[in-house]
Amino acid sequence: MEDNYEEIKRNQGCQAIKEKLERESQKAFAETNTIHTSGNPIIRGQAQYSSADSEPQIGFNETLSQPLQYAGFWLRFLALVIDFLIFVLAGVILGFFVGKIAGSAKILDIPLFIASWLYYALMESSSRQATIGKIVLGISVTNLSGNRISFGRATGRYFAKIISGITLSIGYIMAAFTAKKQALHDIIASTVVIKNQTREN
Repeated sequence: MEDNYEEIKRNQGCQAIKEKLERESQKAFAETNTIHTSGNPIIRGQAQYSSADSEPQIGFNETLSQPLQYAGFWLRFLALVIDFLIFVLAGVILGFFVGKIAGSAKILDIPLFIASWLYYALMESSSRQATIGKIVLGISVTNLSGNRISFGRATGRYFAKIISGITLSIGYIMAAFTAKKQALHDIIASTVVIKNQTREN
């Protein structure tokens, strides 16, 4: 009888220890799966909700980028023709008056070259990013990321056109075949000519 009592007592002690271990293990598991932020427990695997919103807070802003739409060869060619006609008209008018006064229009060669450089460099580095011909046709000059170029880069692009020209104009024709519709002077200056819809969208 006494032996049975001792055995029952040992069994009860073992059961109590087993229950205590189970409680401790459950408590430890709950703590490892709980994240405390600002005193509020958040169970892993659940989205965090703010008190004011019914939708979960997302930790990043989604941004969409519009791909650049490059201006093709013929669009660029027409812009070049418009700018050329503007300069021809200005040269004829100035040459007429200067020829009347000085007897020769040759003295306009250097001033017209400087005017041409400043026209392209200033217009393409301005907020419009385009010459009059490009503005008419809705295209503009940008860097490879689609951003406005500096006066220095626009100047480099202008003088790089000399290289495009002395290669029997192959440097210009390259705009019809390159992936980004770049002429040789665009590649040298790291620029592209894009359609303005790309910037407006």
